[in-house]
Amino acid sequence: MTKNNTYKYLYKNWFLYLVLFFFFTFPSLLFAKNVYNKADSIILRVLENREFYGKYIEEYDATAYIKGNEYIKKKNVLYQYAPDFLYIDRKGKNAFVESMVNIHFKAPNYFTQQILAVNGSKISMNNISKRAMQFLNVNIYNPAIFNNQILIPGIKDIFKYYRFEYVSVIDTLNHQIHQIRVIPKIRSQQLISGFFYVVDSLWTIYQLNIEGKLEFYKFRVETEFGLPEKDFLLPVKTEITFQLNLLGNEVTNHYYSSFQYEDVKKQDMSMREKVINYDLSDYFNVSVDSIPIISDEKFWEENRRVPLTSYEESLIKTGQNREKQQTSDTSNLLKNSWNFFSSGVFFSKRFKYNDSQMSYSGLFNPFKLAYSKLDGIVYWQEFRYKKINAAGREFYVNPSIGFLFQRKQVYFRVPVQWSFQPMKMGEIRLTIQNRNQSYNSTFIDMIEKETPDSIHFEDFNLEYYHHYTSGLEVQYEITNGLLLRGGINYNWYVPVKYKNTKEADWRNDDIDITKDVTDLMTDQYRIFLPTIGLTWTPRQFYRIIGKRKEYVGSNFPTLSSECSWGMRGILGSNSNYTQLEADIQQKIPIGLINTFQYYFSAGAFLKTRSLYFADFNLFQKRHFPESWDEPIGGVFQLLPGEWYNASRSYIQAHLIYEFHFMLSRLFGRKATETLLSERIYVSQLYTSILPCYTEVGYGIGNFIGDAGIFASLVKGKFESVGVKLTFGL
Repeated sequence: MTKNNTYKYLYKNWFLYLVLFFFFTFPSLLFAKNVYNKADSIILRVLENREFYGKYIEEYDATAYIKGNEYIKKKNVLYQYAPDFLYIDRKGKNAFVESMVNIHFKAPNYFTQQILAVNGSKISMNNISKRAMQFLNVNIYNPAIFNNQILIPGIKDIFKYYRFEYVSVIDTLNHQIHQIRVIPKIRSQQLISGFFYVVDSLWTIYQLNIEGKLEFYKFRVETEFGLPEKDFLLPVKTEITFQLNLLGNEVTNHYYSSFQYEDVKKQDMSMREKVINYDLSDYFNVSVDSIPIISDEKFWEENRRVPLTSYEESLIKTGQNREKQQTSDTSNLLKNSWNFFSSGVFFSKRFKYNDSQMSYSGLFNPFKLAYSKLDGIVYWQEFRYKKINAAGREFYVNPSIGFLFQRKQVYFRVPVQWSFQPMKMGEIRLTIQNRNQSYNSTFIDMIEKETPDSIHFEDFNLEYYHHYTSGLEVQYEITNGLLLRGGINYNWYVPVKYKNTKEADWRNDDIDITKDVTDLMTDQYRIFLPTIGLTWTPRQFYRIIGKRKEYVGSNFPTLSSECSWGMRGILGSNSNYTQLEADIQQKIPIGLINTFQYYFSAGAFLKTRSLYFADFNLFQKRHFPESWDEPIGGVFQLLPGEWYNASRSYIQAHLIYEFHFMLSRLFGRKATETLLSERIYVSQLYTSILPCYTEVGYGIGNFIGDAGIFASLVKGKFESVGVKLTFGL
């Protein structure tokens, strides 16, 4: 090759050489050892000692003094309609509260808190117990702090989410303290910014000043940890500030807490690992059932760790005078009643009286709206009533009703539950509801010979049967994680008369299927259906609340199965068959914040000795935004309701991968701050008449709601696309 030809060859193939250069050099750059600055090195020291210090404290008892005030900077007419989850006083008055709290801690994250005394102008106790307390219970050496709200990952992942800058060194209590600035690489509600103060040589965190965002609020937390032997590693004092700026309303809540410790026990590192405790009753538990209101100034002078400011004293006096005025002012009573009613019209409302609790979704609550391609706009209402007696036995009613605008159909459900042995999860449930409109097995036999491409349900112009069902079920725990259940269902199928006389064009051989099916839709059917089933979750974690046991999750899958028998001749029942269903589901953490979920189920009708309706319990159309594990997963979003009853057997699978800060980065930093999660959905269905139906989707979600876009395929060929929107507040 001549010199000129060589230059021409190199010139023409410059792109190939560029690709080869990056192919050989990029891996070395990608896997090169990180070069850490001084701040990174200090943070690495802290993380290397995290496991040791995280187990250093075995158990302690503490008394905390907490005071807080609410300052209304700006408000408008929307303020009085604020929903309960905002934790604000709708009267719009500045308020102050102080309390004494007894705290018992047991490693790793078991906090039991009993509120001992309360004083001041009223601030909602939910504000303290459900929001402020989670920032007071801090084990800074956990990878997720503040009741798993905020992410502080370990060595492997910390530099994916944060970068650190060294600020200065200061001397405190004869120790050198390094000030490190914490900067999130991504704007997210699970990441914080601020400062860590690290003790030299010990490599413990002496103080943290951090800020972030939680739902509608911006928060700031300043916590100081102990250095002396008595309170080493334990929070000594904490200041918390919440700022709400929403729809022209600005509210600031500020809390101060001080701790005194008793009976601090250190863990014996020489002992073997303890047996896993599946009882999570005291895992971030706050008890506020009976709150003694103490106004005695002498009591508070003896227990206050810090004196009140003149502003706080004025708030106490103002609150006391306000309450005296309200007890004698009838106009105020009527005004407060109206505010209470009006807030319950537009948003969900909770009521509590003695041992009874009630909640109502709100008549014109915009968060009770949803949308899907098949059903159009869906609006539903629900009411809950719960009463628990001294023995822990619970009576629970949760009626709901919804309207599908596109289908012009009403669906209702009325479950009534009585817990007769709460510590063994012994329950009796009565449920009355209507379900998806159905058709019987005679029609299934007619269409089973056809291919999916030739079946068009709309051609029949039939509304089939209205399906009403009632069920009485008893559940009892055999051992932890193993539940036995049995009961009786009674199904009633009422035909909707065929009104359109126009004949469809679709025919099977020489049979007019439209006419034949129409003739079949004239008789009512009743089915008496005894059922027995088992549900098993190995190594099930649980919580004892009062005298009741509740399951809260497991690291193993949940398996369940049930068998039902249609029995002819009982209460007018005219069907005789056997029905089997089973499922398995699990949620698997991947890393610190990603999860993978799967759900498989199958069912079949066996020994069908008479006409029957292919209505499965685990495979059915769901019209309201409820489903397996999370709002818009675990179900088919684009499968028309007619297909759920078109086969005598099915197998379905649903896979969900939940991740954070990936595709949302394409929409800018603001999107990652607003979104809490992204999800990829894959669902697969097999039935004899629809042998390969697939749905794939992508969704986003946060504390307000979820949205997703889905596409369906039949035998690998594109079928349709649609969106789903739900609210979660």
